Amino acid sequence: MSGRDDLTTLAEFLSTFNARTLAAPTLENAKACLLYGLAVGIGTRRARPAILALNAAERQRESGDTTRLIDGARTSQGSAAFANAVLLSGRVQGDSHPCGHIGGVVIPSAVAAAESARASGETLLSGLVAGYESALRIGRDHSADLSLRGFRTTPAYGVFGATVAHGRIRGFDGPALRNAIGLAANFAGGLREYVDLGTEESPFQAGFAARNGVYVADLASCGIQATQNALHGKAGFYRAFGKKNVDYGRRLLEKLGVDFEFTAVTYKQYPACQFLRGIIRGLAALREQAAGAAVQSMEIRMNPYEADFIGVRFAGPFTSAAQTVMSAPFCAALAWSTGTASFDGLRRFDDAAVNALVPRIRIITDSGRKLYEPHIAVQLADGRTLEWTEQAGDSNYRVTWAAATDMTHQLCAEVGVPRPIAQTLVDAVAHIEAAPNVRPLITAVCAATTHA
Repeated sequence: MSGRDDLTTLAEFLSTFNARTLAAPTLENAKACLLYGLAVGIGTRRARPAILALNAAERQRESGDTTRLIDGARTSQGSAAFANAVLLSGRVQGDSHPCGHIGGVVIPSAVAAAESARASGETLLSGLVAGYESALRIGRDHSADLSLRGFRTTPAYGVFGATVAHGRIRGFDGPALRNAIGLAANFAGGLREYVDLGTEESPFQAGFAARNGVYVADLASCGIQATQNALHGKAGFYRAFGKKNVDYGRRLLEKLGVDFEFTAVTYKQYPACQFLRGIIRGLAALREQAAGAAVQSMEIRMNPYEADFIGVRFAGPFTSAAQTVMSAPFCAALAWSTGTASFDGLRRFDDAAVNALVPRIRIITDSGRKLYEPHIAVQLADGRTLEWTEQAGDSNYRVTWAAATDMTHQLCAEVGVPRPIAQTLVDAVAHIEAAPNVRPLITAVCAATTHA
């Protein structure tokens, strides 16, 4: 079985890896992830979690050299990472992977480190990629079992990514980074119980993961020693959050430095669960074909992991966005009623047309369906049956530079940010690898958030 030697090799690679060695398409992927994550933060500016995080951070009255993106205030690295992670996670539209929404945790930690250290844009990208790769490689063969136990992937793996990104930018060598990863395992967590009850923990889990990553790096730099077997030990991370006798780290080093797991990260067209984006898109298309005909019934076939995932079958009553963004019936009814699933639409819990349609929607567990490939059948009152199937799964939604640019303008327009201000952010990220520091990037984000 894999073990601590693999983790030593991974840490050595992450500590010496440099973004300038990336192939051009992979470098563009890294910049696309950065741009998309920051754009989602701008789109979250008016969301309740972002405001609550700002209020909580204000009560701490911490001073420092790191920028809080929501308002441009200067505060400590930990406080900024917390508030910025909530900002990037507060509308449930951050980048997606089976291991969670890692960008919303890694980007704030990396930006905080780069700003405080006056690091170059190239160093920021190096830390960002290192953070993504550590979180995703640690989690990619473990995430399903972790989720089934009721834990949430984003904070559980995000803390590793935040720690590595922060440490890499601060210049940790291999042994220091390996020790920091072991220490981070002690601060992983986050539960999924909030979904059905509709409570608000989700974005704050990302905030604490980002903040903990900063503090773990600080502790490691002070000489705190972690167990060498924090991941693989009999009471380690993998066993505590998974099953016995499973080699969850078997692919930890697979094609390391050749294939980058972060290039599989996807985006969301809508601020809802990644399992539901195909359903929303498909029903928007079928709605056009229906030409106003009423729905008699609707069947949505999903992969068992998705169909039976906590919150996906929830059919009301709806009282919070934590419920609607995970609910396949609500999102399907909303898409049919409005042609999309907007931020505001997902918060109209008393929408009569949506709530009337929800009971007519049936979610079916279908072992023949692949992940991210739902099949929809809509029986209309006029006797017609309309069908739609997602093809090619989540590869339809990979975070490319074109997708990130389009989503930046879409999200900025939604919250009233003028296109020239949005374009300034696009330009800052497009050339970030040549920037001597990250100040222009931070200025561009703050110009947009304060305008929104």
